[in-house]
Parts: sequence; C-alpha cells; structure tokens
Amino acid sequence: MRNPQDVFENHMKVVNTLNPTIVAEDYSDDAIFITPDKTYRGKVEIFNFYKAFLPNFDGFQFKTIKQETNDNVVYFVWSGKNKHIDIQIATDTYIVENGKIKQHTFLAINN
Repeated sequence: MRNPQDVFENHMKVVNTLNPTIVAEDYSDDAIFITPDKTYRGKVEIFNFYKAFLPNFDGFQFKTIKQETNDNVVYFVWSGKNKHIDIQIATDTYIVENGKIKQHTFLAINN
C-alpha cells in the first residue's frame, strides 16, 4: 500500500496529465474534497470538478513553497502560472487512508 507521501507524489504526476479520470483514481470512493465554492462528495463529483478545472492547468508551472507530510496528512503550499491563470498562493491539505485520498481541502488566491 502506498504511504501518504507516495500518494501525494503520484497525485502531482497525474494532475500534470490533465486527465480527470486518472486524477480521480487517487481518491477513495467516499472521498470528500472541500473548496471555497463547494464540497464534492465521492469520485463522480470529484471527477466532475477536475474535468472542469484541469484544462486551466495546461502548461502550468508549479512553484512549491512548502510540502510536508506528517502521519496521514500531507500539506502543500504552492504558486504558479500559465497563459490561463496566475496563482499568487494556494494550499492543499490531503488526508490519506489505505493508499487513497480520503479528504482534501483546497484554496487558491489569484493575482
């Protein structure tokens, strides 16, 4: 079974594929993904979020500000930009159980 750091590293790789089907596979069937706009419950809703969100990340250049893993919690602070978006700062927190993302929070502040 993958440890939380492995899950995070894989998640970053699959986000770069821009494929929402592959990204959703990192989540447990009953995962919860909380954003400022909406709480997504389960893989279908999380897939639909990524289906709309990922096209904005084509050519995106991530800059890691901080990434830390403690037990089953992964904390990630980042920024970056491309031709579609310019993110001043963003944060993700992942809670990993049984090799899958069980809970995920996300907030970004755009320039």
